[in-house]
Amino acid sequence: MLSRAEVCGLAPALAERYPETGDAAERGTAIHAEIVRAWRENDQATIPEAQAACDWLRSLGQDVSPNSFEREVTLFGDLEEITEGTLDLLIVEENLITVVDWKTGRPENVEDVDTNLQLIAYALAADFDKPFCCVLVFLDGMHADARYSRIFEPAEHPALLARVRAAATRKPEAHPGEWCGSCYQRRFCESYRVRESQALALIESDVELGITDDNAGLIMARAKAVREAAETAEAMVKAHVRNGGACIVDGKRLTLGSCKGRESADVKSLKEAGLTQYIKQGADYERATWKKEGK
Repeated sequence: MLSRAEVCGLAPALAERYPETGDAAERGTAIHAEIVRAWRENDQATIPEAQAACDWLRSLGQDVSPNSFEREVTLFGDLEEITEGTLDLLIVEENLITVVDWKTGRPENVEDVDTNLQLIAYALAADFDKPFCCVLVFLDGMHADARYSRIFEPAEHPALLARVRAAATRKPEAHPGEWCGSCYQRRFCESYRVRESQALALIESDVELGITDDNAGLIMARAKAVREAAETAEAMVKAHVRNGGACIVDGKRLTLGSCKGRESADVKSLKEAGLTQYIKQGADYERATWKKEGK
C-alpha cells in the first residue's frame, strides 16, 4: 500500500484494519501458494494461473532457486526501520536484481510498474547498492502478461528511499482525489461516504436548477461518484451471496452463475474452413440472475 500512501495516508491504515476478503482474495492466495509448490517440487501446477507463472519463469532461461520465492525483507534508513514485507520472487544476477510480483486481479487497479513504490521498496531492501528492475506478472488463465519497469540505477536509490520513507510515515488521514475510485478501502472510508451522500443531494438540487455550462462538469463528476458507490454496493452484495448469504427482493433471490466467454463472431466459417486454431473465446464471467424464492 506504499504507492497508495503517497496520495492518501488513510488507505494503508484501513487496509490493515480491513484486509481484502472474499473469493477473489482467497483464489489469489491459493495461486501464489501453488506457484511456490509447483516450482519447488518441479511439478505441474494444479491451477492454470500458477502453471502460467511457472511457464513464464521457465521462458526466462534462468536458474531460479526455490529459495528465491516469498522472501521477507526489511528496509532500513539511517538505522531506522522504514517498512517490511514479503516479496513474491527475487531474481539475483551479478549486476542486477529483479523483483517479481504476481497479480491475479484487474491490471487497471494496480499501480504502474515504473512507479510502484511497494516493489521499489522491496528492491531497495533486498540490495540497496545494485541496479534493480521490477516486474508485474498479470495471470489470467493460462496467460501471463509480464510488464517490466526501467532499470533503477544506484545513484537514484537515495531519492527513492526518501519517497518510501515519506509514504511509510505519512499520517493516517484521508486525502480525497481521483484515486478514490480505484481504492479497495473506499467503502470503509468515512470521507468517501460523506462525499457520496453530498453528491447524491447536490446532483438532485443542481438538476432541479437546470444544467448549464458552468455546472455540467461538476454534475458529471458527482454522477461518477454515485456510479462508483452503486458499483461498490453491488460488489459487496455479490460477495455476500458467494459466501453463502442470501439477497431476496420482492420474493426473488439473487443467484450467481458462471457463463462461458463469447467465441469469435465468425466461428462458424472458421470451423467450416478447418481453422479452429484461430477461434478465440473470452474468459468465463459471472452472471447475476433473479429467481423466484422457492424455485
